[in-house]
Amino acid sequence: MFIRAAAVFLLLLLCTIIHSQDILKGKVYHATTDSALGGVSVININSHISVFSDQKGYYSIKAKDGEKVVFITAGFEPDTVTIQHYMLYTSYDVTLQVKIISLKPVTIIARNYQTDSLERREYYRQLYEKREPGITGRNTPSGFGVSFSPLSHFSKESKQRRALRKRLARFEEEDYIDHSFPVELIKRITKLEGDSLRLFMYVYRPSYSFCRKTSSQDMLIYISDKLKEFRKPKSGTGN
Repeated sequence: MFIRAAAVFLLLLLCTIIHSQDILKGKVYHATTDSALGGVSVININSHISVFSDQKGYYSIKAKDGEKVVFITAGFEPDTVTIQHYMLYTSYDVTLQVKIISLKPVTIIARNYQTDSLERREYYRQLYEKREPGITGRNTPSGFGVSFSPLSHFSKESKQRRALRKRLARFEEEDYIDHSFPVELIKRITKLEGDSLRLFMYVYRPSYSFCRKTSSQDMLIYISDKLKEFRKPKSGTGN
């Protein structure tokens, strides 16, 4: 009788261990404050299963070795992880970075890309038009060749100006992608909502170069093709 009871106990313990191998769990943290993040969408890209982290940041989702899980919430950069075997035996904590989505000096009301772009360029017109001094400087004194001017090129002001130009260029690109791949259009075509819509927008967000060379009609075809891919049943563990 004792041997039978022990065998049943070991069988139940083995089932529990096997089941735990299909569960990824842990806690989601704010990268800056180290506080817990509740309401974060945790989505298994392969199986399309989704859950939310609770008020204390804890989450638990079905996942297998080799599958991809993405953590998404408003105001933060998404984080995607490929499941490795050891993650299923221990707590896997995630830290999300705050997403910088705008420049503080500028208030942008979303209307369309062309209008917003013109307003940004007008606001920063002097910055766009001002030439940056090179390492050799702008002036070439007679009889002495080029003028070496590293101080002006590597000054704090020049570095900040170049960094701001890069940020503005990146903002222009992201804004153009949003203009070409708008959420309302995606929602209307795909009929997706909630986590499924956010996952589709994240996984299939096109590049800036793709949007620049793709017509509106071709973009509709792209969305339709990716929707078929999104809805295609997944087999095995996948990658």
